[in-house]
Amino acid sequence: MTKNGKCLWIVETLLRTDGLSLRELNDRWMQSSLCDDGRQLHERTFARYREFISSEYAIDIEYSPSTNKYFIENADEIRDNALYRYLLSAYRIADLNTMAIHHRNRLLLEPTPTGTQHLSPLLQAIDRGATVLFDYTSYYDVERLQHWELIPCFLRIFEGRWYLIAEYMDHSKAKVFALERISELRIGSNLMQPVRVTDAAVYYADCFGIIREDRAPSLVRLWADREQRCYLRAQPLHESQREVETADDHSLFEYWVRPSFDFYQKVLWMREKVCIVSPDSVRGEMAAIVGRMAAMYGAAPQGSGTR
Repeated sequence: MTKNGKCLWIVETLLRTDGLSLRELNDRWMQSSLCDDGRQLHERTFARYREFISSEYAIDIEYSPSTNKYFIENADEIRDNALYRYLLSAYRIADLNTMAIHHRNRLLLEPTPTGTQHLSPLLQAIDRGATVLFDYTSYYDVERLQHWELIPCFLRIFEGRWYLIAEYMDHSKAKVFALERISELRIGSNLMQPVRVTDAAVYYADCFGIIREDRAPSLVRLWADREQRCYLRAQPLHESQREVETADDHSLFEYWVRPSFDFYQKVLWMREKVCIVSPDSVRGEMAAIVGRMAAMYGAAPQGSGTR
């Protein structure tokens, strides 16, 4: 078990409680499938892990002398942070490794995120402030192999795919690249820092998905039926989601978002269980998409060209 794995286990375990003594923490550690060496967390080792967690994850583990217990100081911030949630989710999956092998015929898994082999060198380049060089194939022009040297800004995962957001060498614009379509990746010798894209959260503010629209965000209202609203409550469509009206058979949700291809695709995924109510421009765009789809299905099939 790596140090990162143990530290994430400590964070996850403390987040589930109001605080634990070192003995209580050790009791849980010894029962965990991640405890592969059968060794307890000694006081000095735990102190080093606390320092590591504070410096690397910006998570503070405090100690209460009155209760002799350790607890997470900024617990709410961690629960609301997407990166922390992703790391903790990855830890939970890792915790299933041993059991998954024994129950491999009883677990059906989705394909793993693509392009993960490129994550480490890209993060190394970002840490060094170095450019990256790679070949790239666009699905819109599969016959042409593109050659790029760019300034890596940050990485993002969306719908099971990893993406690189990188800046042109002249800083004129930023572009999104799917890691699964990258080949011959190498770290360049040029040391350059991004200028246009320095904050991932700012770059994708009010966006939905991997496509960053330049248009201003809109207040979008979505109608959802009785069943679908439960799914939206459990897993919000967007971080801006608010339930603004609740009736017996439906709810209305509001989103402050820049409508994009990814947004319309996600709404379509929920079929007739939802409907865009406003604004008229977004509702009209969705109606046009549905109209084009209806026309395709209404046309008479023509041999092998049937869609």
